[in-house]
Amino acid sequence: MRTLRHYHQIGLLAEPARSSNGYRDYDTHALVRVLRIRRLAALGFSLPQIAAILDGNDPPSDAVFDALDTEYAAQIEHLTRQRELLAHLRRYGAFPDLPPEIAAFHSVLRDSGLPAGAAATDRDHTLLLMHLIGPEGKDYLTSIYELLSRPDRASAVAAALTAWASLDGESTSDEIMHLADELIDLFLPVIAELAALTTGLADFPMARERIFQQHTTNYLTPAQQTVLDKVRAGLAHSADVAQRRPQHDAEGQQ
Repeated sequence: MRTLRHYHQIGLLAEPARSSNGYRDYDTHALVRVLRIRRLAALGFSLPQIAAILDGNDPPSDAVFDALDTEYAAQIEHLTRQRELLAHLRRYGAFPDLPPEIAAFHSVLRDSGLPAGAAATDRDHTLLLMHLIGPEGKDYLTSIYELLSRPDRASAVAAALTAWASLDGESTSDEIMHLADELIDLFLPVIAELAALTTGLADFPMARERIFQQHTTNYLTPAQQTVLDKVRAGLAHSADVAQRRPQHDAEGQQ
């Protein structure tokens, strides 16, 4: 009845008078018109198009059919991509909320010893990072995961991420400093390799640094934030030293 009332409101179906018992009396002509409306709607025609077809004497033009066919082709393409994404996530045993670009590398880290709890923490952080850096930074983050999950460093990365996830209010300063040093040692060669792999993207995260800090201040534990600050400072210092070294070498040769 709600559908029929909608048809009445938009003018697709004439509204019959009520009989003595208070019900509307639909005749066979109204039934046929409703059947035509439902058939056209099932094919995907819009309500204005349905009205034109019902009240016209000619079938729709080729342009109308072409437009509807193009719309269905786009839907099929979208659904095909969705199925491919589901198959990709299933292949690597990934949670469906994990960015699919990271699924393969996240699987390597889990196989390298990253426990479920630490994997969940990293998945949350990755989802937040992917959101903050936007589509233009997706390749940058994906490249980082690809380098971190290399066979020669995946186990060390899994161990560091496990320690990172376990940082809390009882973590000691020694634990914090030790983990920060470990992460710096892990990320220095990754950053060097990343600069060669992703020309023009190496400086991209700096543009979102303030946004990232604003979002993570209340999200990370104080110990995690301390480690992050120390790692950031250590990497910045190493980059500064590396930048000054060629200048120093050039001055020494003069």
